[in-house]
Amino acid sequence: MAVRQRVRLRDPRKFQAPGGLNFEKHFRLHEQEKARYFDALARLSDDERNLRTVTPGYIEGMTRRWIVLYHGEVAAAQYMGRAAHNVPFDHYEFIGCCVCQQMDELQHSEMDRDMLRRAGIPEERWQPLWETCEPRVVFEHLLGLEDSFEIAFKGGFVLESANAVVGFNAMARFAEAHGDRLTALNHRTRLTDEPRHMALGVAVLKALLADDPANRALLQQWQDEFAPLMRTFVDVSRPIERIPGSDFSADAMWTGIVEHHTANALKYGLRPSL
Repeated sequence: MAVRQRVRLRDPRKFQAPGGLNFEKHFRLHEQEKARYFDALARLSDDERNLRTVTPGYIEGMTRRWIVLYHGEVAAAQYMGRAAHNVPFDHYEFIGCCVCQQMDELQHSEMDRDMLRRAGIPEERWQPLWETCEPRVVFEHLLGLEDSFEIAFKGGFVLESANAVVGFNAMARFAEAHGDRLTALNHRTRLTDEPRHMALGVAVLKALLADDPANRALLQQWQDEFAPLMRTFVDVSRPIERIPGSDFSADAMWTGIVEHHTANALKYGLRPSL
């Protein structure tokens, strides 16, 4: 099958792995970060690990968000694998960054599988629930792409940069306020990886512009066609507002996403798309 690679780097050296990331550095980071996760998980009480300490109605209100997290991480592992596969071998540093992110996403999905099981949500319900979740369109869009740089830019610069930065810290605090230390631990652990994923999106942007300043129009086009899909995260978050004692606002979350997206786009010379 022909690959729809819309842009290639004339000089692959224009791409610089953010933070000098390579497999050795990634391994050592994981060795530290994930050991802390498993140590902290072991320190939780049995009731905390199995979500017996949460606010009544909390699990029902969070279920759709958890389903999106799990399926989104599996999708990310798949589309980052495609990004690594679809570039020539001389784009070695880019390939390495994509594969390192793929490993991150798989580890996140394992944490999410564990959380869904501990919450008592039967596995046979996961796929039917996913099919009703509005953000499916975000991940189906990314899974439908073939261009490696488009995947990394949209997934890192647009999606993770706005949604992860705004969402995970706030939801970790929300979880703790409702007696859910497991989700708080899950979110803070994945936040050790998200900056690398965002930095990969920025590195792609910088490489494309350094290689050919005319690529700015293509980057703008990619952002314009993808960013509006993130509004679906508001829709899937509405049940969280109905958890007893909830102070969560999906609209406030969206305001934060838009503000971060706007600042990020302007910082790198793009027009905001939200």
